[in-house]
Amino acid sequence: MSSRKKRLGFGLAIVIAASAICFGLGWLAGASANKTTAPKSLRLGGYQFIDPLLLCNINNSSAYQENKPLASSINSIINTHIQSGDISKASVYAANLTNGKWAIVNGGTTYYPSSLGKIPIMMAYYELAENSSAILAKEITYPVGSKDLNATQDIQPAEAIIPGHSYTVEQLIEYMIKDSDNNATQLLYENIDQDKLQGVYGDLGIPINNDPTFTNLDFITPQQISLLFRVLYNATYLSRDYSEKTLDLMSQSSFTQGIVAGVPSSTTVGHKLGLVSIQSNGVTTEHELHDCGIVYASAPYLLCVMTRGSAPLSAMEGVIAQISQAAYSLH
Repeated sequence: MSSRKKRLGFGLAIVIAASAICFGLGWLAGASANKTTAPKSLRLGGYQFIDPLLLCNINNSSAYQENKPLASSINSIINTHIQSGDISKASVYAANLTNGKWAIVNGGTTYYPSSLGKIPIMMAYYELAENSSAILAKEITYPVGSKDLNATQDIQPAEAIIPGHSYTVEQLIEYMIKDSDNNATQLLYENIDQDKLQGVYGDLGIPINNDPTFTNLDFITPQQISLLFRVLYNATYLSRDYSEKTLDLMSQSSFTQGIVAGVPSSTTVGHKLGLVSIQSNGVTTEHELHDCGIVYASAPYLLCVMTRGSAPLSAMEGVIAQISQAAYSLH
């Protein structure tokens, strides 16, 4: 693997030191998410006779109704918790997948995606599996003596792979998505065709940023991340079977303190958390905690909440749960 590819990384819940150059995924760049534009479509391109549609309505638009009560409620929640010190900033994107109603709060504010970058890795493997499912049965050994990339996580995986054991690609994907296991993710990243992985970003318009630093750490909005969930929900990127499988795995996430905590226990949520600790001189000064996914209420809706702050993680989890509760009540 080239040094450039080693730097690319995969958006793990890594520790970012103020004085260090770190690694991470590049993500969607673009104009402020609060702009009102005509409905926009995202097409795959690259064909002579067809122009495959991946999704439409990727921007909030005057063609779809803004959910003003929800936006107002979320804005009030965020402001209250900023004043109390639970968070320093937060942004939310919500969209009803049945009627198109949307709500955006602080839509132009950016964040570091962290473990949300595990979703494209999963998508790349399943895209390969559409041509040959043998890729999912391939066994990979987690070498004894490997660096434990989970050691610095503030939220430890409920289950993690064990050094010296071998796992199929399919098993590693489950550890990566259900438990956000960084060691499983590293093995998957090292064994994926890099052109295929970068193809996911290219197809969806996601640029690569190899060298995020403390000063340019934040570069993605909740609405931009939501594109991943839209193409999976609409089954417009992967096949129907594999689109179903991705969201099924995310519905089994062991992290239940965010979006899941704000909805009735009988409600299914297909989601992924992202967490990064920000350090200065070896001391954690802030966290970014995100939770994004699809809530399968009577009318399914997208919800992506991204936060940053210096309070304990439990306080930040509580903010996300409260926003989730508002979204469930007013979506």
